[in-house]
Formats: sequence, C-alpha cells, structure tokens
Amino acid sequence: MADYQSFYGLDASRRDGVSYRIGSVDSGPFKLAVQRWSQAGASHNLLLVHGYFDHVGLFGKLVDYGLSRHCNVLAFDLPGHGLSSGAVAEIDSFDQYSDSIAAVLAAADWPALPCWVMAQSTGAAALINYARHYPWPFRDTVLLAPLIRPQGWRQVQVMYRLSRAFVSSVPRRFSRNSSDQDFLDFIQQDPLQSRRIPLCWIGALGQWLAELEYSDLRVGPALVVQGDADGTVDWRYNMQRISSLFPSCRIELIPGAGHHLANEAQPLRERYYRAVDRYMGFNSRP
Repeated sequence: MADYQSFYGLDASRRDGVSYRIGSVDSGPFKLAVQRWSQAGASHNLLLVHGYFDHVGLFGKLVDYGLSRHCNVLAFDLPGHGLSSGAVAEIDSFDQYSDSIAAVLAAADWPALPCWVMAQSTGAAALINYARHYPWPFRDTVLLAPLIRPQGWRQVQVMYRLSRAFVSSVPRRFSRNSSDQDFLDFIQQDPLQSRRIPLCWIGALGQWLAELEYSDLRVGPALVVQGDADGTVDWRYNMQRISSLFPSCRIELIPGAGHHLANEAQPLRERYYRAVDRYMGFNSRP
C-alpha cells in the first residue's frame, strides 16, 4: 500500500496534521476501496466521486484542494475501477454506481459537519442517479464536466447495436482530455487504466438515459464547472439538461479547459477553484 500511495502521490505523511485511513465497504456484489483524510479543526466533510476509467489515485489534486480548505476528504473507487472489485470498467446498471455512493456514506465514520460533494463526469451521473433514489445528505454540490450524453452519442449507439452480438468490448482511444501533458503521459503508463471499453457499460448508460426524467431533483442548487474545449461529453446539450435537474444551478464555463477538470493544467484548475471557493463561502485561498 505504501507503493500505491507513493506512486499516486497520496502519501499522507507529506500533509501536516492529516491522518489517513484506507479500508473497504461492501456494496451489493462489490467490495469498494475507500480512502479518508482527516484533520483536526475541519469545517466540512467532502466526498469525491471520480469519473469513468478514473480512480482515487488520480484525484490527489482535489484531495489537496479539499484539505487546504479545511475539509475532511472521503473518496472511493467505483465498482470496476481502481482498487475496488468488479470486472474492469464494467457495470450492469448505473444503479450500482449510486448504490455504491449510498454504501460508502452509510459506512462513513466522520464528524458531524456540513457535507458537500464534488463529482467528475460519470461520478456526476452516479450522483444524479443517487438523488433519484436516496435522501440527499449534501449541503452543497459541485459537478465537474457532468456526464449526461457523451459526444457523438448517436454514432456510439449505432456502433453498440451493430457490435454487441459479436464482441463484448472495443479498444479505448486515449483522448487529449486535459492540457496538462504530464497528466496525459502519466495516464498512458497508469497500471489501473482499462485499455478497452466494455459494451455493457454503453448499454447501461443508454438504459439510464432512457429512464432519466429531466425535472427538478429537489436537492438544492449546484455549481457546475464545464470546459469549453471538452470533446468527451456533449456539453452544450448537457448544460441544458443539468439546468432542468438543478434549476438554480450556477454554471462556470472555463475557456480552454478539457474534460478531465480534476487534472487540468494548474492555471485552469486555479480558475475553477476560485469559483468553488466563492460558491462554498471559503473566504480566501490558504
């Protein structure tokens, strides 16, 4: 585990006054890897939910952001991702993603502080699905490049229908989803990355979209951060749908930012960090 922490930069020893724990939580057939960073004098609890093909190891920058804003941070690997169990990058239903959020929250042993959530891409879709099925525990919500419909969704659907009887997965093409070249290079070498896209995941996304009602989730406002250079999701379409789900949401468009906002270049991250600071009422940057 020390090698894992060192490789992904999650070593708590480099964060003064922060204690670290890693464990597991059961969610249906899955055993989820859960990590927590705690600090004395914290003012908030923050849950991080990563995106498709991601895992907690790639979210060290957001862990650092939360800790620097005096938050305890809880993060976990979705089923089929990172250190969690499940066939790699596969899912039968998006309900399994939202159930995993519920399981992690039910097992969370953190102080009675205001809770907020920051979710990237598919993590945001999981969170939206969670809101449809579970009581909402978060005072504040931040969505980073939320997934509703991916770019080229109609073509993806055609490919899915033509291919599913013959193959179970297709090769993954690594896209330039960030302007941080170091991150793009790292992803290529990341041993926890999937090199294929299981067709069952595309089917699960299609089923979720078919069932999703675009009406007020009644969970309060949200801050939505979106890059205008995002080629992964159909962000213009998605912003309209998100506005229906979170009618009082605030949309922060980041010029030049790609899809992987959690790992964008520092100047772009600093820009949306300031937007989150304003939204959360964090008075000043530490």
